[in-house]
Amino acid sequence: MGTVLEFVEGGLILGVQRKVGDLGLSKVKRQTLISGGVRGTLPWMAPELLNGSSNMVSEKVDVFSFGIVLWELLTGEEPYANLHYGVIIGGIVSNTLRPEVPESCDPEWRSLMERCWSSEPLERPSFTEIANELRSMAAKVPSKVPN
Repeated sequence: MGTVLEFVEGGLILGVQRKVGDLGLSKVKRQTLISGGVRGTLPWMAPELLNGSSNMVSEKVDVFSFGIVLWELLTGEEPYANLHYGVIIGGIVSNTLRPEVPESCDPEWRSLMERCWSSEPLERPSFTEIANELRSMAAKVPSKVPN
């Protein structure tokens, strides 16, 4: 029923209108078992996949990745670009590493990102909730009137 965008990373989001590209790993399933070990790109991987507590790809795993993508859209940067993979894995698993949110970030955007990358999957919002929140935020932005 839902589309699982297994480990979408920011470099695959294209153009000013932000389109998702490289859906080669995409599956149309509610949950997918990962066999043969963890797969994905570290900064976008949920803690439960890295610590071995789950090997199921679910909406909540994708929500974690989406939260990291929201941060990329905000900052235009790659998360943890200067860190070694071992530090990234340890930090994500121990819940001591998440991208630094700029002080200028809108509080609603910050809250959404931080809930998306929660260490507890059940605390992460659903994509329906995310879509509703993004629509609500967008409705508050004044539209540009051409001169």
